[in-house]
Amino acid sequence: MNPYNITLYAHSYVRWAVVILGALLIVRALTGWLGRRSWDGSVERLGSVFTISMDIQLLLGLLLYGVFSPTMQRIFSDFGSAMGDARLRFWAVEHMLMMVVAVVLAHVGHVTAKRMPEEKRYRRYAIFAGLAMLAVLLAIPWPFSGADPRPLFRV
Repeated sequence: MNPYNITLYAHSYVRWAVVILGALLIVRALTGWLGRRSWDGSVERLGSVFTISMDIQLLLGLLLYGVFSPTMQRIFSDFGSAMGDARLRFWAVEHMLMMVVAVVLAHVGHVTAKRMPEEKRYRRYAIFAGLAMLAVLLAIPWPFSGADPRPLFRV
């Protein structure tokens, strides 16, 4: 396997860690918030693991974006005309922008929740993890999307 394939496969599978961890964090935060439960530090640890997985995913994506991806190399060779193609524009701008927004939202939620009074932490995690996951889910090239879909599981 070459570095492109290794990075692509890692990026494809870490996506599922992000989605699962984000879903778990949202469920745990909503349960705590809406159930008016006392603060459970395991949610903060889950928030840390979620943001770390987002960081790893972003790093892998940046490696694909700027170094390894032949699609991105083709886009960068004629960026102007690539912007006229919806599929290429998705990879060049939309996917990356949405994912950076998702990572920022995850970090802001995690950092600010840790500094809030315990009774407000669940709400903060629920809102920011929810917004981060919304951005992630909108930016994933699902098979049913028109944005040059990718396989759900690479084999």
